[in-house]
Amino acid sequence: MPRITSLLKSICGKIMSIPMRLTKKMYRHMALLTIGGAVISVVAFSSNGFAGSGKNAVSANVINSGEGETFEDDMQDETDEILDNAGLDNTTVDEEIANLPRIEQKETGNEKMERLLEERRVALGLSSLTVEDYNNLLRIVEAEVGDNDVYGRTIVANVVLNRVRSSHFENTITEVIFSKGQFSPIRDKRFFKVKVSEATIKGVNNALMGEDYSRGALYFMDRAYSSSHAVGWFDSSLTYLFSYGGHEYFK
Repeated sequence: MPRITSLLKSICGKIMSIPMRLTKKMYRHMALLTIGGAVISVVAFSSNGFAGSGKNAVSANVINSGEGETFEDDMQDETDEILDNAGLDNTTVDEEIANLPRIEQKETGNEKMERLLEERRVALGLSSLTVEDYNNLLRIVEAEVGDNDVYGRTIVANVVLNRVRSSHFENTITEVIFSKGQFSPIRDKRFFKVKVSEATIKGVNNALMGEDYSRGALYFMDRAYSSSHAVGWFDSSLTYLFSYGGHEYFK
């Protein structure tokens, strides 16, 4: 048996050494065909040696199950050895595909921004909160209270959000900001010229994250820069709430 196995390995080695441009799958089939030939040869030799006649014929019928298992294990070992020498293994193509790592697509910066704004829209109960809404909110806060601290900027952002949720104003941040006669930076064009600061970004983000210091305010004014007509209307028609950073807040 060792001589037969050695001969078969030698034949397999010569076949594998032929300079052909074969794929891994072709090598695998060749190796398995060689193994199949080896099994057939072993069976043929076994038949001649043990099933010829007389005492040998009887011996062929009394091989116990333990010897059969040992023979199968030896054949499996030889199969594995041949495949290893050929640089192959018993893994099927399906198993290899199943074990490939999954490729996860990462979201872009704009997609992440839209996702975060959508989360805040739901949390704040707004009908809309787009990237345009967010940028316009930054600009109006910068233009109105660019000289305030973060707290003062958060309050003005709160007022805009209060208006969006109120039935007396428009339904989106952009519509509220551009409503006729509501914000002076729209009239004098300061809204379009401002450079948004880090303090304003932080103040607006605080408001979007749920920080609210407005006490429900829907209006605010700077008395020193307002017309007498506007001041009279604020004082007579609205309820004063508090003052902060040079601005008075009403509802």
